[in-house]
Amino acid sequence: MKWWPFLLLMALLACEDRETPKGTFSLPEIPANFPIPDSIRFLSEQSIHQIELGRALFFDRGLSRDSSVSCASCHKQALAFGDGLAFSIGAHGGSGRRNAPPLFNLFYPQLFFKDGGIPRLEEVAMAPMDDHHELDLPLQDLSLRLRTSTFYVDEIKRIYNREPDPYSITRALMWFQLSLVSANSRYDDYQYRDKKEVLNAQERRGLDLFLSAHTQCASCHSGPNFTDFQFHNVGLNMEAHLDTGRARITINPADFARFKTPSLRNLGFSAPYMHDGRYSNLEQVLAYYNGGGDGYPGQDARIKPLGLTEKELEDLEAFLYSLNDSVFVNHAAYQPLGGSQD
Repeated sequence: MKWWPFLLLMALLACEDRETPKGTFSLPEIPANFPIPDSIRFLSEQSIHQIELGRALFFDRGLSRDSSVSCASCHKQALAFGDGLAFSIGAHGGSGRRNAPPLFNLFYPQLFFKDGGIPRLEEVAMAPMDDHHELDLPLQDLSLRLRTSTFYVDEIKRIYNREPDPYSITRALMWFQLSLVSANSRYDDYQYRDKKEVLNAQERRGLDLFLSAHTQCASCHSGPNFTDFQFHNVGLNMEAHLDTGRARITINPADFARFKTPSLRNLGFSAPYMHDGRYSNLEQVLAYYNGGGDGYPGQDARIKPLGLTEKELEDLEAFLYSLNDSVFVNHAAYQPLGGSQD
């Protein structure tokens, strides 16, 4: 019992007080015809206050049980809000069980996580908070911790007219995530700003391959975010790391090993790839699909040997890199106050 005063002090100090952020947030430039809700494109003052509070929470290690990691520990801006690891390291040194997804353009209607287990963005934060291998600090416990912080008590009272509670915490984190807009890649200049010269000849050849009936890439990686938000079994061999995928949620054997189609934006920042981070670079990913997959049970019929030449693979890879958004991964308003990264 001699440790209890120390543990109590750590809990009280876990979410340290800080100055209230005022008017520090702005979105990166967004093309006029890029599809985005007006509520995001034209942020209200109330929305900005929520985003700034959410930003403070996102980078605060006090959101984990042992105050060792924050949301930003697994979602780093320089990596398109992924973390560069096959499996993230959480509280108590625990390991996640799937590759952490990058975070951007979350305003499109979708089911969240690789198995679609979370239906609404405001509920996304609850999963890592409840997971012993991740933040390990359920919302009710976190609410009590935040009530020891003058900063959070005052800010949540000002913004929501309530004390720190699950609603205010999840709503603020939701608004910060909604603000993560990636629309400034060279492809966006090409597609939405009509700057056709920004893609070189190799990248345009790669785009033609991507859109071709032969590769069928765009049949799943469609729309402005390059995903259909559906769940597919791409035939990955599961012997080393069994994961039932979508079937974990639906309890439907037909959904075994189906995972949500990831966006192809910012691939140059968000390695490793696949749900378990098994591939460290795009060359390996393209070689997998070019070879027709592993043929694991339930593999999607569209995945078959493509026979692309080395030059064609290089063209396709060059196009994919044109989806990198360097503005997004450097935008100052997505960094913690003071600019220091977790």
